[in-house]
Amino acid sequence: PLFLIFAWSSVMMNIRPVYEWVIEAVFDYRSPMVAFMSNAHPNDKPHLGWREAQLIGERLISEQALQHNFTVGQPISLMYWKDSGMYIYEVRGSRDIFERAPKGGGTEIMFDGDTGAFRELTQPTGERAGNTVESWLYALHMARVFGRPYQIFVCIVGLVIAMLSVTGVYIWLKKRNARSISREKHARRLVEETLA
Repeated sequence: PLFLIFAWSSVMMNIRPVYEWVIEAVFDYRSPMVAFMSNAHPNDKPHLGWREAQLIGERLISEQALQHNFTVGQPISLMYWKDSGMYIYEVRGSRDIFERAPKGGGTEIMFDGDTGAFRELTQPTGERAGNTVESWLYALHMARVFGRPYQIFVCIVGLVIAMLSVTGVYIWLKKRNARSISREKHARRLVEETLA
């Protein structure tokens, strides 16, 4: 089960179309790209400046916290995504999974860069089962939960996976050499039989 978690989380990080197709077939899931592009209107220069956007983000996240029954912790980031014309304000929330993270994994609010109108709230857990699974896969893969013991455990798992790769190549080389020697012996035997 543990190797399956690491394998599937690797698919999630590297082969998104395959991952999203499977996760949508199994769970209620909404792709982050769908969330970003659902109300997109590309805009290089929003009317709202950074300070205004931060105040609007703080107000909107507080409103959503009351409406959806979660608590808001420290702010993580404010960014503007020109391809969608939206600001994204990210905070720590009570439904977050990560215990530690330099960025990402938080509760996000998206709002229009020109008007400040609310567009979408996304949370790591508690909304859609597929998105909750994705948050847990990422947190487990990156060892961002369960503290130092789990980080050490993931390090050991990584070493075991590397060792399995090395021993797999070693076994393959031994079998290849054995097949080569067997073919040579068989060829020599055929030559000896034809000469005799």
